[in-house]
Amino acid sequence: MPNEPDEPKPKGAANRLGSDAMEPAAIPDRPDQPDQIAYLSNRPEILAETLSYVGHFMPWVREAVVLSPSTSVPLLRRAVAGVGGPSVSIVDETELLSDAERDRLPAAHSARNAYLRRAFVSRGPLADVFIQSDDDYRPLRPVPPETFVEGGRLHSYACHDLALWRRNSSTFDEAQHASYLALNYLGAPHLLYASHMPQAIDRRLYLQAFDAALALDPSAAFCEWSLPLNHGRLVAPERFHAPRTFRTMCWPRYPHEWPFWRRPEELTFENFHPELYTPGGLFAGIATQLAVTNPQQQAFQKIQRWYNFDLEAGSLRFVPGVDDPWRTGASPVSSFLRRRFFSAARRGRRYWEYVALEERTQLMQLAGESQRRGPDPDPPRSAVPPE
Repeated sequence: MPNEPDEPKPKGAANRLGSDAMEPAAIPDRPDQPDQIAYLSNRPEILAETLSYVGHFMPWVREAVVLSPSTSVPLLRRAVAGVGGPSVSIVDETELLSDAERDRLPAAHSARNAYLRRAFVSRGPLADVFIQSDDDYRPLRPVPPETFVEGGRLHSYACHDLALWRRNSSTFDEAQHASYLALNYLGAPHLLYASHMPQAIDRRLYLQAFDAALALDPSAAFCEWSLPLNHGRLVAPERFHAPRTFRTMCWPRYPHEWPFWRRPEELTFENFHPELYTPGGLFAGIATQLAVTNPQQQAFQKIQRWYNFDLEAGSLRFVPGVDDPWRTGASPVSSFLRRRFFSAARRGRRYWEYVALEERTQLMQLAGESQRRGPDPDPPRSAVPPE
């Protein structure tokens, strides 16, 4: 069940579980190379398609463990039967949560996910170190296991700095702000790791992070990605490599929906949106299922379209026949007015590009000089730059 950044946020959502129920089994001190991936899912068809991508591009993953509500369990089992790739174990939520805990399940999407993930990590059949993912995170190229764990240390992928994340229109945003406040108070780094791609997770450090944050505010809804991957670096920095820049296409769904903190250096995973494959969508005409004959060509075609849309939208030009969130209104009249506005804005941009040529050149030279020098060898604790 993926994060939905545009979901309205209700008030008073909580994600607390009983503290005595969160004690994990004994976990070894050193992580092994992971071969298990863990999902929350109630979407049989989407999960089955995603597992076929994982089976092709991440063949070292041997087992997928899926936590699901009771109503979805038989549908999921039928959907994944015969799908190539890792073996699949479906865990019913009722096996992990008591009746009282199920009654306390938050309605808000992000808070509910964090609640379920914490129970899953504490009580579920998960390895000491595993790959946490959502059912719509799909690899686009071969992904070796060293992407996640290398030399006994975990790699993590950040898409923003929580201190700079100013969006506040959804439960996703609410979880990021709550996590930032707790991490900052505890003296931990505060990068945004909800990068809409899989991440390596250490079970023990994951639970320690929630214990520490919930001790500050038992009713807060924290992010199940940003909180543990930052707090883990505070209490066990030797278990982690320096943060890396995220590698996700379609986060945000369209380029320029919000400003990139750092652009993905490579597009390795797709944050799958079914609507992008419908008529008028960015990937219209491309199958959502993994191509049988040439999956790499299929993936590269999507990367090309995303990249070209990025170039055009950044110049206020838009790909003909492709819907976008800026020029598409609630009615034909609204859409017409939006298109007229962006047509005028594009002419204004061309004028600005001419008169600001010297300033833009200086900024580009500054960026190039920064890249040549590399990251700060001794960065501040609260803003460790990705690799």
